[in-house]
This record gives sequence, C-alpha cells and structure tokens, in this order.
Amino acid sequence: MKEKLDVEYFLGIDGGGTKTDFALADINGNIIARKILQGCNPNDVGFKETFRVLNEGIFATCENISFDKISVFAGLAGCSSAENLPRISKFLDGFGFCRFDNHNDAQNAVAAGLHNSDGVSVILGTGCIAYAKQGRKLYRIGGYGYLFGDVGSGFAIGRDTILVSLQHEDGMGEKTVLTQMVKEKCKGQTVLSKIDLFYEKGKREITQYAPIAFDAYELGDDVAKRIVMNNIGEVAKMIQTSADKISPDNIRVSLMGGLTARADIIIPLLEDFLKNDKYKYDITVCDDPPVIGALYLAGMKGI
Repeated sequence: MKEKLDVEYFLGIDGGGTKTDFALADINGNIIARKILQGCNPNDVGFKETFRVLNEGIFATCENISFDKISVFAGLAGCSSAENLPRISKFLDGFGFCRFDNHNDAQNAVAAGLHNSDGVSVILGTGCIAYAKQGRKLYRIGGYGYLFGDVGSGFAIGRDTILVSLQHEDGMGEKTVLTQMVKEKCKGQTVLSKIDLFYEKGKREITQYAPIAFDAYELGDDVAKRIVMNNIGEVAKMIQTSADKISPDNIRVSLMGGLTARADIIIPLLEDFLKNDKYKYDITVCDDPPVIGALYLAGMKGI
C-alpha cells in the first residue's frame, strides 16, 4: 500500500477477462462516477493493452479530481503473480494517488460479499472457487479450472447437461428431458449434430447450458437432479473445508456469480448438505458487483 496524503475520494477497479469496471465514490460512500471498459487481463491482452484500459478508465472516472485526493484499490485478473503484481504497482504509482494497493480480482469479490467480516466467499460462475477470510488472510479452496473438472461451476454443470443428452441419444444413458431442452437451445436436430459448435466455442458456450439443468431439476427429471445435487454437493464440501480454515461458531457464507440466479435451488440444497455439520452457516447471495468490494478495499466505509 503506497500512502501519501489525506483521502477525499475512493476509486475501485475490478478488472477481468471480459470487462474492467471503475467506480469512484466520495468520502460519504456515494458513487459519483462509473465507467465500464473491455477486459484488461494481461495474460489475454498483453500489458500494453492493460495499461491503456486502466489509463482510459482512471482518467474518465476521476475527471476534474486531483489524484492526490484519491485512494485506490485495483483488483485485476492475471495480476497477482510475483512478476505481474509489481508491474501494476509501478503503473499506479505514476498517477500520484493519495494511496493505492493492488492484487487479483478475487479480492474484490470476497470484499463485496463479506465486507470487513470473516467468513466464506464462493464464486459460482463459469468456474467455481471458494475463499475463507480471516482478518487480512485469504485461504483459497478449489478453482482448478475446467481442465481439472471445476465441479460446481457453470461449466461443469453445462458440460454434464450436454454429456447426458449425448449419452441418451446414443442409448448409453437414461431417458431425460434434458436432451430435448439441449436440442432446442443449440437448434440441432440432434445434440450430436452440434458437437462441433461446443468444441469451437468452448467453455463459455458450454456454460450457457447450466441453467437448463436447473429448469429440468424443477420439472423433477432424475438425471437433472443428479447433476445439480452432485455439483452443489461439491460446493458444500468446499464450504466445509473453508470453514475449517477459520473455525468461528457461525460461518457467514456469501455466494456470487452467474449461478446465483438459481439461488432458490442452490441455497436450500447447500443448507441440507450442511445441516449436520459441526458449524452453523448463514448463506446469502451477494447482490453487489465486485467493484463495490474494490471500493471497500480502497478504504471506503458504510456502502
């Protein structure tokens, strides 16, 4: 954390692979400017483009405000390695901010859900990862990426949904309403006829089929029930492992990410999986975007 003078404004930056979100707030926690630009992960776009996006967003969001009055936290995907972290720090140092700090974008998500409290943050998006927070310490659980399964993620549920549909068509799998639902979504006469589409478009396309599993779950489809319960059961294990890292009497669990659109199914399942655990859990969905967490990490209070 680089620090110089008194703070009058807070700038939060949340940078991912698809977008970079900038939010500026005053000392009272009122957001007074917001800007969303394209992604800035240097592993995807290179550092030249990363710096260009950050520079544009910072100047657009902080227009007519002296940088030496602003405290900044930048949580950026691909920027927490021993090599990349100091490059971002050096770049931010050049603006003359009152103070600044930077780390990876997961820090933003955790702070958005837990604020300054200890607890567990679970990100249920294309991937699935959990963080146990105790004070300033973060413990990472899971999040190994789609090549290693990433059970509980949108990708894993989408992949399982497509797979059982293919197996049903082949005669290897059980009859399931998922087959017709997948065909309707991919606009194929068969699911197999669209397999090139899945390989061509990859994990983001496959993730789009995860909601179908929840829809079929509601219809009582046994195959869909197994997919959803197997994946959410693994999320419950991640929460239990996270809880063991911090061990308070009552564990606050914050869920965020695209799959929380089906929190009506996910939360009751998690509560059922965890009901006999040694800890008590309070599971909620974080409605704030990660950039709000960046504002907390910049030092803002009372959002």
